Amino acid sequence: MVSEIVAGSREAESEFACFFLPRLKAFFRARTLDAGWIDDLTQETLVRALGALRAGKLRDGSRLEAFVLGVARNQCAEAFRQSAKRPRATLEEAEAVAAVSHAPAEETLSLRRELDTLSGENRKLLWLLLVEGYRPAEVGGMLNLSEEAVRQRKSRLLRRLAQALGIVAAAGKVTTAGIGATKNRAEDGQG
Repeated sequence: MVSEIVAGSREAESEFACFFLPRLKAFFRARTLDAGWIDDLTQETLVRALGALRAGKLRDGSRLEAFVLGVARNQCAEAFRQSAKRPRATLEEAEAVAAVSHAPAEETLSLRRELDTLSGENRKLLWLLLVEGYRPAEVGGMLNLSEEAVRQRKSRLLRRLAQALGIVAAAGKVTTAGIGATKNRAEDGQG
């Protein structure tokens, strides 16, 4: 297939794209849940890989899959770097949005008080996971923690915040979906 692509065969390029499209989508889906990013990164990777193949940059045709995944890793890293350069909402801006949400004032106040008791590192950990959407492994790298330590802290912090809001979790588990979606009030006698 590689020699045919170098020779300019459109059929080989189409076969290449059909073969790698689902693999690249799965690769990017494991790194981001944003469908737009998955499609963009997949397309850009196919374009760059084909360009590199046409230019004869692959020395060993038996390493085609590793070559394409290397291009995909570089695309992913570049996309994350570029997104990190874009301005993000500040904590104050996020609080302003939360203030006008439909949450009752007492819940917002309770949550704000509980968040104020958290250390800066714990607030940053929650911010990166819940607002920025980073994965635990990525947050661990940013905060010099293991992925498991990030998961444990997240679980403990969410449980603590849920307790402050009077949310009773099913089977001792608190998830981000559980906080906003289905909650039972301890004072209602449920749970």
